[in-house]
Amino acid sequence: MQILASAKTLATKRTNQVKGDYTVAAGMAQLLAGTGLVGVPDSASGILTIRDTNPVASVEYTAVQATSSNTTSIAEGPQPATSADSMADTQIATTEVVVTGIKRSLQKSAAAKKASNSIVEVVTAEDIGKLPGLSIAESLARMPGVAAQRVDGRAQVLSIRGLAPKFGVTLLNGQEMVSTGDDRSFEYDQFPAELVSSATLYKTPDASLGTMGLSGTVDIRTLQPLDFHGRKINVSARVDSNSIGDTIPGTKSTGNRLSFSYIDQFADGKIGVAIGYAHLDSPNQKQYFNPWDYGTGNDLGVNGVTTAYTFNGFETGVASTKTVRDGLLGVVQFKPNDTFTSQVNLFHSKFQQRMDGRELVGVLANWASGSTPSATIGTAGVTVTNASPILTMRKDNRDDQVDAISWTNSFELGEWKARADLGVSHAKRKEWMAEAYAMPTTPITFTVALPTGYDAFGKVASTFDFGNGANYRLAGAWWGGGAYGAVAQVDDKMTTARLSAKRSLDWGVISAFEGGLIYGERDKTLTYVGTNYNFKNASPCLDGLVCAPMPSGLLQSSVDLGFAGVPHLISFDVGQALASGAYIASPNDPKSPAWNWGVNEKVTTAFAKFDINYQSAIPIRGNFGLQAVSAKQSATGLYVDASGARNPIQGGTDYTDVLPSLNLIAELGNATYLRFGAAKAVARPNMADMRAGITASVNTSDHQWYGSGGNPNLKPWQSNDYDVSLEKYFGKGAYVAVAAFIKDVTTGIVTKDVAYDFTGFVNPSGITPTSNMGTLTTPTNTSGGKVQGWELSGTLDGGQFHPALEGFELIGSFSKTKVKASTDADGVRVGTLLEGLSGEVWTATAYYENHGFQARIGERYRSGFTATRHNAFRFVTDTIRPEKIVDAQIGYTIPSGPMKDMAISLQANNLTNTPYVVTQTVDGHTIVKEHHEFGTEYLLGVSFSF
Repeated sequence: MQILASAKTLATKRTNQVKGDYTVAAGMAQLLAGTGLVGVPDSASGILTIRDTNPVASVEYTAVQATSSNTTSIAEGPQPATSADSMADTQIATTEVVVTGIKRSLQKSAAAKKASNSIVEVVTAEDIGKLPGLSIAESLARMPGVAAQRVDGRAQVLSIRGLAPKFGVTLLNGQEMVSTGDDRSFEYDQFPAELVSSATLYKTPDASLGTMGLSGTVDIRTLQPLDFHGRKINVSARVDSNSIGDTIPGTKSTGNRLSFSYIDQFADGKIGVAIGYAHLDSPNQKQYFNPWDYGTGNDLGVNGVTTAYTFNGFETGVASTKTVRDGLLGVVQFKPNDTFTSQVNLFHSKFQQRMDGRELVGVLANWASGSTPSATIGTAGVTVTNASPILTMRKDNRDDQVDAISWTNSFELGEWKARADLGVSHAKRKEWMAEAYAMPTTPITFTVALPTGYDAFGKVASTFDFGNGANYRLAGAWWGGGAYGAVAQVDDKMTTARLSAKRSLDWGVISAFEGGLIYGERDKTLTYVGTNYNFKNASPCLDGLVCAPMPSGLLQSSVDLGFAGVPHLISFDVGQALASGAYIASPNDPKSPAWNWGVNEKVTTAFAKFDINYQSAIPIRGNFGLQAVSAKQSATGLYVDASGARNPIQGGTDYTDVLPSLNLIAELGNATYLRFGAAKAVARPNMADMRAGITASVNTSDHQWYGSGGNPNLKPWQSNDYDVSLEKYFGKGAYVAVAAFIKDVTTGIVTKDVAYDFTGFVNPSGITPTSNMGTLTTPTNTSGGKVQGWELSGTLDGGQFHPALEGFELIGSFSKTKVKASTDADGVRVGTLLEGLSGEVWTATAYYENHGFQARIGERYRSGFTATRHNAFRFVTDTIRPEKIVDAQIGYTIPSGPMKDMAISLQANNLTNTPYVVTQTVDGHTIVKEHHEFGTEYLLGVSFSF
């Protein structure tokens, strides 16, 4: 038979039909040498399978000799050379069929999943600027075993296989991403979905991938302009509206999204250029009711309530966040010949968030400021007399910027294909948070009906007019000061370099080798500085508090808290209040060692990987490899002694981890694949845990050193991972897969008391310690637990079952995960501390696309979980109720005429307005702690490609 293209052309152009004049014979090895391709001829069937052994995006081409023309069809997709579906997929069609839209996206995703040598999940864009879903986080959350965590209503971070976001790694075009957050976790809402071509989740490690996570590795890929033929331009615009409406004076519940992309080739296809721009102006609205600590009246100090269970207070309010993001992508690709390719990728994102909040705070307990309330439980709720509720005005102005540049080069040196990459990324955040307080001039009476379930707000009733500004004064809260502000700054820089080479081999079952070095250096600093604001003209008011008159002209229109029973609540802007002359800034708050630190990491990874290609009755392919990861880390911080003095402190360590990995795929025939993976994986510690900051003193009673702080000597989390997956493919886009996994966490991190040497620490107390050895509460390495689970996923094409179902597609997945805790030598149960675990996660999406019409409805569910998040001033760990999020979309693409290819769409996010509910458990009672609703987001848009 003949293959009518050079192997090198196939390796680089990936065309569907090619012409040439090469004969496949005994010279096969020479023909494919240096291309990264492996040829597997089958004399009985006349089929030649050419496999690309690229570990990141493995692709196969099956060549069949034409019978009626001098053309050979090259079909994409890994299938056994003798299988019936291989023959069907590679026959030369008499009529060209172009598959686009959702169906094409599913086909590309299935082909990439099938071709990979690792166990992966893939999502690809329907077209340029059209990644499925409203954001990249929501698209990734539809992958099997992946769940999104909402922050202020937006899907922001991801939990993979029941593990918290900190256990995953995010790459952009293979380069590890920096973060504007307080730690490592990548915030996906900062990356415009319109600039994404595809994203791959690696569930099993690959030695040549470089940086990998313990739970998984997400590699976001932008487009390559030379993959296209000719100029391509896409323009889209959408208007955005929130169902809650306007909540705060001066804010809006409407916004817009705009995107533009341009792709072209020059110099006879040797130079490709791509430019993408995405603008987001989106409103985020929130209504909430948060009851505080739950317990008996005696335990909480609620006067008038003895052994009955109640809350000691609540807060209810609204918040409006204006989110503006501008993302820019630039790609220049240079390919002068088949042996050399160079590409520069530029990414820039500027993300602004402006939050305004208005809140009513009611305290039932006897430690309330202003007056001592008394409570009575009745049929209408808890009636509180002599109460002094506090009104809190909030503001959070946050500016984030992420910049990344990478330069990738691949070239052939004889039989070797070399790769040389450089990358630099930089993330910055500056955030100003402030709040100011007001209080009624005299104590009032109110009744609060606290929620007994999870799906409703509490209600407040009172004859007091909360919307009348004459009833209030500016007041200091019980925690001191009339207002408070804080500035947070994050600076995160990373430089990466990679030098590697690979070549084909003919060593029995060993078909290729790849090895190289990867170096990364990361510097991240976090700084928090707070400021108290006192009144210039303070005067005593309720129960020893200080108050000040409400400045003239400060009050705005009232806000509506009707959902909580308060139709009107006074409102004023915090920034205007601080600028009104009513306040004077007191000295800056002393810097907290927990929120002021710097971490530097230098990580060098040497790797070697061998590809496997064993041809027998059951063909087996895959790879085995080894990484040697050498890390050197250092951290800075503050030592706070007994006098409150702040002194610089530093520490660090270095270590080497050896990480083997194995991936095997058995081709069982009839497009059925059995995959197995085994590897050792690591996840580097939270940077906040690695801080050098410590607070310590000598105890006056036992004369022992005690303290708390970070641990610059922390080693990573480590696990031994085992994965198995059985996959069956139907045609080009449909499949069913079942997978199981075990992660045996051999090394974990917990916070506990350890022996610590305080030699050299300043001791201003005047108390001589009995020993320099004391006790430090700090994160420390310990034994781990075990995470295990199974996943079922699939895509079904209705047209394969009956012609009447053509255009219908179903996508779904279900995963079940559990943790088996272990107990270390100090009795600490490690596995139970793995926040982010949802025991059950499932997604279901139904598509219809035919004759230009598109419709999609999807639902994603995760069972209850715990999660660590950062609120306005600190980290908190929440226990969150199960969530079920429903999204929907309808659209139409004009098939012909002057408006050909114009697409009109209507989308809805959080269609059922699923609340975000945090619970608390006390004395066996599980009760609501926070109930937040964000409304439904509607988008009406139009896009045009030409």
